[in-house]
Amino acid sequence: MRSMTGYGRINKNIGDYGYNLEIKSLNSKSLNLNVIISPIFSPLEINIQNFIKKHFQRGRINIYIDIKLLKSDDVIDIDLGLAKAYYNALNVLANELHLSGEVNLEILLKFKDILKVSLTDEKIAQIWCGLEKVLEEATNIVINFQEEEGKNLEKVIVEYLEEMKRIVDEISQHADKMKDTYRELINNNLNSLLTDFTNIDEKRMEMEITLLSERSDITEEIDRLNSHIKRFKNLLESSEPSIGQDLDFICQEMHREFNTIASKSKLLEITNLSLEGRSLVNKIREQVQNVH
Repeated sequence: MRSMTGYGRINKNIGDYGYNLEIKSLNSKSLNLNVIISPIFSPLEINIQNFIKKHFQRGRINIYIDIKLLKSDDVIDIDLGLAKAYYNALNVLANELHLSGEVNLEILLKFKDILKVSLTDEKIAQIWCGLEKVLEEATNIVINFQEEEGKNLEKVIVEYLEEMKRIVDEISQHADKMKDTYRELINNNLNSLLTDFTNIDEKRMEMEITLLSERSDITEEIDRLNSHIKRFKNLLESSEPSIGQDLDFICQEMHREFNTIASKSKLLEITNLSLEGRSLVNKIREQVQNVH
């Protein structure tokens, strides 16, 4: 099991390029990617996103990438025609307005579109070849970090699940006594209302007790809770890369079962246990919010 919290950083030179890469992962219900890279290398963004999606299914993933050219390379295009046009236009403007000073290189360099960075498809492919290796290393570091955090999460969650199993078992024990409890309650009510209790139809009363017990039966809810707990544990022990959403759904279902038990039960012991169960579900859910 993996946490959604992780961090990895790599600084490495490969071939003619230097790569400085940092990945931070935080909690998020779905996958939310944020890639920060120089616009020069924007053609690589799709490759980066596709790579990350193979390794992360949940979380807010912030990726910072800085790529440097280690050798002088012909990647700068000079738009001489545009530079001359700027130069001529500035001279005309100076003459018309009777301005002093000459148009020099410093002034021309303020027009950013004169110098343009141009990367061929071949260079982009070379850069990606190195970047993919660095991404792989950084991603492995993040995943290892998440797995270590996941071990701590799993330990806490398993303790909560064991406590929940105890609660469900106690509810089951009280549920077995439900019919006798209703019989006692009805007898007591009848004794307080009627003076001649000997004329009561015993068969009719037993039928009413049975109907009342059936309406208040929580056997199915108990069975489903046990099934949810078992499924929850199986997911924790599975090798699935992402189980957070499944665990969150199971928490919703367990909360629903405890609510149903509380609404059906007339026994204070079962009501209190169901409230305790809902509180445990909320605690588990808090932990699940950080599960990948």
